[in-house]
Amino acid sequence: MKAPFGMRADDGGEIDTAGGSDVAGRADGHRFSAPGLAAVAAAAFAYAAYHFVATDRGLALACFGVALASLLVAAREPSRTARHGPLLAVLMALPAIAGVAAPWPYSRIAPFALYALLARVVPSLRSSAPPLRRGAFGPAVLGWIAAIMAVSALALVLWVQWIRPDLSQMQDLLPPISLPLLLLGGLGFALFNALLEEAVYRLVFLGSLDAVTPSGWIAVLIQAAAFGLSHLRGFPGGAVGVTLATLYGVMLGALRRRAGGLLAPYVAHVVADFTIFVLLLSWSR
Repeated sequence: MKAPFGMRADDGGEIDTAGGSDVAGRADGHRFSAPGLAAVAAAAFAYAAYHFVATDRGLALACFGVALASLLVAAREPSRTARHGPLLAVLMALPAIAGVAAPWPYSRIAPFALYALLARVVPSLRSSAPPLRRGAFGPAVLGWIAAIMAVSALALVLWVQWIRPDLSQMQDLLPPISLPLLLLGGLGFALFNALLEEAVYRLVFLGSLDAVTPSGWIAVLIQAAAFGLSHLRGFPGGAVGVTLATLYGVMLGALRRRAGGLLAPYVAHVVADFTIFVLLLSWSR
């Protein structure tokens, strides 16, 4: 498969679309940088927080300020890959300048589309973008996918059964159409949402974090924590939801490391998102 945006690994050669170790594609000359790691981590949390503070202009501007400061720090890093995550966070919070809060999914599509365009047309961004790989799909990886699917589905069902959350606001998002069309729409949502979140957290932010630390697990844990924070008002939500989403982000990050690419975590993520839709549909009927 051809990598979009002309993506190549910074300091590390061509993109591998066949598979192999993800760690092998990230180490090449990158070194630990405390300022760089702090900057990319702050950008990841600013991106995650903007989802639920966008309606408060003061907090939204704070997110933009953190993202912009992170980009300025990351721009001084030897590895240009470090600037990709902060750049995406700046673009995400850019509407705060005008006091605009775009509705979902435009609030997520627009900044990533602009980032993708910049990563395509700006030579320094194009040559340093985090490497996009399909990854391996052998028996071991398939076993990981199946295990993560089972654990995530069970966790979601238990969350609904034990927490008994009020899902009335989410129920309003379901249009009054026939069940087959609802299920088709739910599948479309799962395919789209999983693709966007994997591209943001397991490609852009994980790639930027890898550029400033030689420890793959530090990068996995930070992107997972940011991913968890983004679910504060999601499904699952609240403190329990953030914890569950963080653990899920760790599993998906580990799966990407094991598979050497994005396809395996994407497949697992689609199943989890479709499970969420089915649970929401069951709750509303």
